[in-house]
Amino acid sequence: MSRDDIARAVAESALSVEERLGFLDLCEARSAAELLADRDRVRSHLGVIEKAVEEGRALDGELAHPIAESLIALLDGATHLSFVQRRALAGAVEYFLRTDDTDSDFASSHGLEDDARVVIAVSDALGRDDLVTRLTVILP
Repeated sequence: MSRDDIARAVAESALSVEERLGFLDLCEARSAAELLADRDRVRSHLGVIEKAVEEGRALDGELAHPIAESLIALLDGATHLSFVQRRALAGAVEYFLRTDDTDSDFASSHGLEDDARVVIAVSDALGRDDLVTRLTVILP
């Protein structure tokens, strides 16, 4: 999959222009080993979200879990991804970890929906229809 293929897949996704640009800015070069290590960062961020939900913050904890689980599933396959695919996956990870993205994660109960759309776009670009279906069913 070429850089153009990834860009085209993301451009054809349901991402808004702001989401697309925010995501593309985060697509940095990462080795497979670095991406495998990112699994811990995703789990840690999920823990932060869970704690915020316990504290009564207006977050969709039910959406956070499948986003994190989908990212971890993608990260588990990092050794089989091309350079360009790893960049796209790195962008999705960083988008999830960034709380003040296009729709601030902690500002409303809809704050993780843009994160889900980014993970759906990357899952689709990487041919993971199982993850696309799983997340699409959950989105309002």
